[in-house]
Amino acid sequence: MRVLFLSPGDLEAQLERLPLAAAIGRDLNASIQVACPLAAAPLWKLLPVVEKQLPFEFEGVTLADWANLMGCVREPDFQACLNFASGWNLDLLLSLSHIPVRVARGGFSCTAPVAADAPAQEFLKPLGLQSDQDQICISLPPKALEQARSKQPDGDGPLLLLAPSQTPQDWSEQHWSALEEAVRGRITGGRCQRLQSGSIVQQTAQVASADGVVSSSAVASGLAKCCGVSVVELQQLAPGQALAALPLESVLKALGIA
Repeated sequence: MRVLFLSPGDLEAQLERLPLAAAIGRDLNASIQVACPLAAAPLWKLLPVVEKQLPFEFEGVTLADWANLMGCVREPDFQACLNFASGWNLDLLLSLSHIPVRVARGGFSCTAPVAADAPAQEFLKPLGLQSDQDQICISLPPKALEQARSKQPDGDGPLLLLAPSQTPQDWSEQHWSALEEAVRGRITGGRCQRLQSGSIVQQTAQVASADGVVSSSAVASGLAKCCGVSVVELQQLAPGQALAALPLESVLKALGIA
């Protein structure tokens, strides 16, 4: 079985869809092709069930661009399409395709509609599946993992990776530094490291190599979930409140070291 994903959007959006592909590959023994922005292609490569990535930017494209994309996926025999894109030109081409199940939030090419405000997991229901975040299986290159481990602080104690969002609304640097001090002081051999800049593969390797993550970054939180690494999301500790006002004690309690 083959399934086509049409997946526009930023890395945060792509991370929401990885578990869907993992579930389809696992439960339906399917192989998957993904049309996604070029920047997201390396992320999809980490999922073994994805046999091919088709770089496509989605924004400002013409009917000819859509036709070229559909030409690239015409040869394989797709049984389903999970379409997270929209537009009449795409609908026209999909409606002319031979893909029998076309899941989308709307559009005249859709055969299995999903509510406009429904989470991404709802796209699995027309296929008779449910998303299980814990069962996702990312496969990282051994070299990337080795490089990530080589840059970790010395010691063999548990490593907590800190992933600030680097936005004006983020937790203050004073709080992040105080968290580092608390971890080192309250956990025997405890180590802290900041998530470093780099490619999405390098950052995923940093996350996968950690024992836990504290994050105010949606991308880092998504990577942690996809890697099966425990994550404390600061936004979840301060729902409806300014993140800057979140006290350190709340984070320490979430980590079990208050």
